[in-house]
Amino acid sequence: MKATGVVRRIDDLGRIVIPKEIRRNLRIREGDSLEIYTDGNEAIILKKYSHIESINNFIAQYAEAVFASSKREIIVTDNERIIAVAGNFRKDIVGKKIDIRLDDKIQKRNTQVFERGESLEITDNLVINTPLVLKPISVYGDLIGAVIVIGENAIGELEKSIAEMTSLFISKYLES
Repeated sequence: MKATGVVRRIDDLGRIVIPKEIRRNLRIREGDSLEIYTDGNEAIILKKYSHIESINNFIAQYAEAVFASSKREIIVTDNERIIAVAGNFRKDIVGKKIDIRLDDKIQKRNTQVFERGESLEITDNLVINTPLVLKPISVYGDLIGAVIVIGENAIGELEKSIAEMTSLFISKYLES
């Protein structure tokens, strides 16, 4: 664990305030869910909760099936990390933290198409310069991640449909 030097008192309702700088560094926003762990004795550990991470094996298999049937590369993220990839991506990028610029794109809440020549920074050492479509994933109105589908020469209805279908499927699966 890394010491921050910050000390906070617990109020009469058992609440503490997480300092703004820590929230900013960890990208914790109002409404985010945190999991609470203990080490058994003295430490309380707070971890951002990821709806998607709880089903990441299922999502990885789903992404592989999408790639096998459409031959379109796909990336699925939560708000923090890459959850699944399928296609010609190195599998070691799964689990890597997403780039802050990708997070900003997700927060826009709309489907975004990137044409040839535009780039999207996914994570350290992964910038995609080919056409792609980005579709945020929303569960009960909360943004929880994104689906990115890479096109061959341009983005057509197939890529948009895959991104829309995958986002909607994950949303409905997590809402049930």
